Amino acid sequence: MENAKQAPSTPKENRDHLECVQGWINFARRTSDENAPDVSLSGPFPNALFGHIPDPPPMLSYDVTIRNARPIVHELSLDREGFTLIQHKISCANERDPEIVYDRYLEEMVPFIKKYFNASWVVPRREAVVFRSAGGSSMPRIKEPIVWAHIDYAPILGPVAAAIASQSRGIPLRSYSRLMIVQAWHALSLPPHDFPLAICDGTSVHDTDIEVVDNVFNGTALKLGLAHFNPAQRWYYFPEMTANELILFKAFDSQEHCNPKTVHAAFDNRRAHPNAKPRESIDARFFVYYE
Repeated sequence: MENAKQAPSTPKENRDHLECVQGWINFARRTSDENAPDVSLSGPFPNALFGHIPDPPPMLSYDVTIRNARPIVHELSLDREGFTLIQHKISCANERDPEIVYDRYLEEMVPFIKKYFNASWVVPRREAVVFRSAGGSSMPRIKEPIVWAHIDYAPILGPVAAAIASQSRGIPLRSYSRLMIVQAWHALSLPPHDFPLAICDGTSVHDTDIEVVDNVFNGTALKLGLAHFNPAQRWYYFPEMTANELILFKAFDSQEHCNPKTVHAAFDNRRAHPNAKPRESIDARFFVYYE
């Protein structure tokens, strides 16, 4: 079932001919003879959920072709490619107090997500509302953009993460027919951005492209997925994003046939825009339920 609103049907674009840029993205090493530059990671290996990976695999860097997805936005499906772009304005785009933004962003986004997906109820993960910037930000408590390809929730983790989020907010556990984990991404700074978000078409990611690794968050053992490079993967981004636009992508879906492997990462786009501004962005995660 596709819950996202669909744009009117128009002729399909030839995706091989879309405008593109080249960007370096880090991937987990697949084989010992893989021919790509090694990536040196200092300190604990962090992840998108503020935890760390105790035993990370070696990482390699690949120069990836990343296509402009704006011409095909009317073709994108959360149940197929796993991501889309919509128009959605937030009132806290210019706010610089993180505590105010956390609360106001969730106050606005929870009812929006519930309505957009026609869901029965939505549980946000407040501690996973994240500000990010590659540098030069006026906002405190900024996290760096994540430049390694990953899925925040390994499929086996989805229901467990949802239960933890509900319990942490004192929400009683309820039975459901379907659970999705939806991630939202807003750019807060003016374009062009130095480290935009790139997302891989879920239909181009194979099961063997994902390596499930242990992740420790607040003392709890969890799991996430790191991606191996595959030349068949199709990567996309939305250039020139403004604060009135929102990327939605799916991290998990209990309906297996609607569960794309939505691998994503930031990439350095300063080759295309040498004077690009430091990206400021906010991203969040929502557990979307159906009775």
